[in-house]
Amino acid sequence: MNSIRIGKIWGINVNLHWTFVMLMLFFLLFYNIMIFLIFLLLFVCVFIHEAAHAYTARKNNIKVRDILLTPLGGATSLDNDKIDRKQELNIAISGPLMSVFLGGIFGILSVFAPMGNFVFVLQELFILNVALGVLNLLPAFPLDGGRVFRSYLEKKRNMLDSTMLTGKISKYVAVIIVIGSIGYLWLSNFSLTEKILDFVIFAFVGFILYGGAIAEVQNAIITKKTEKMNIKSAIDKRFVLIDKKTTIKDLYRIMEGRGTSVAITKNGKDFLLLDLFRKNVRSDSDITAIGMPIPQFNSGTNILSAIRKIEMEGKPLGVVSKNGRAIGIVTLQHMNAMISLKFLDNKESA
Repeated sequence: MNSIRIGKIWGINVNLHWTFVMLMLFFLLFYNIMIFLIFLLLFVCVFIHEAAHAYTARKNNIKVRDILLTPLGGATSLDNDKIDRKQELNIAISGPLMSVFLGGIFGILSVFAPMGNFVFVLQELFILNVALGVLNLLPAFPLDGGRVFRSYLEKKRNMLDSTMLTGKISKYVAVIIVIGSIGYLWLSNFSLTEKILDFVIFAFVGFILYGGAIAEVQNAIITKKTEKMNIKSAIDKRFVLIDKKTTIKDLYRIMEGRGTSVAITKNGKDFLLLDLFRKNVRSDSDITAIGMPIPQFNSGTNILSAIRKIEMEGKPLGVVSKNGRAIGIVTLQHMNAMISLKFLDNKESA
């Protein structure tokens, strides 16, 4: 498990990456309490930064999946299929603006605060928040500035071309950061240990930017290549539709010999996937007691949109319906396989 759920805001799950916890313990054990306090308050500021993204997305009617906080910042997962250029710009810019705003507040407070450790904490938070806001505006993926720059390019370019150009610039930024750090550390008066530690940090940031650029470009290419693919070819009819009044005891009898382990039922307008491994349920209960709502699609739904929706809702599959009747199911594994075959066919055709 890579993250720990720490709570919810506006119904959005907030998760903390395990490396963040390890770093917090490191500061607590090897640094004084003031440094640990600064780190802890910076964590709160990063959360507010990400909350600004989430709030702006919600105001723009974009569904937010979750917020993940990491040692290098945070990440707010959105429903990408519904974001246009202006919405992406507004959502991306809101985080850095919030960080700069928080930095300004800490800066003003440090001017009027009495001398001592409290002023030191405020000054450090001023510097760190302003730095967080400014660095996030670099025109590089996966930083907010990369999305701001891409949305600007989309005034005169399409989505794919804008992403490709931003991705190329992102790689240059990553290389400049690494090379620049080498020159800076070479000329600095730091100890060898400090230079090595700082270089590792800069190199890691460069690696994240370079990898983020590659991931964004690949995602844009996949989106473009699959824009005309629907889920019709990925429909699997190996399922059984169960009447919702059926008892769990009778369900197991029905499932024997059907050749599938996928059972669904309809409850009103919703389809429920029956969790056959659900425990602590009475055998004479009706099957809705072990049902979970699953996404519903028509056969003309874009295949990538279906994948993202299923992933966003954290469900194992979706149901394909026609006129309110289930005609099949679609799974992530099957749809991803169809996309892979599409790319393979394109390569062979080329």
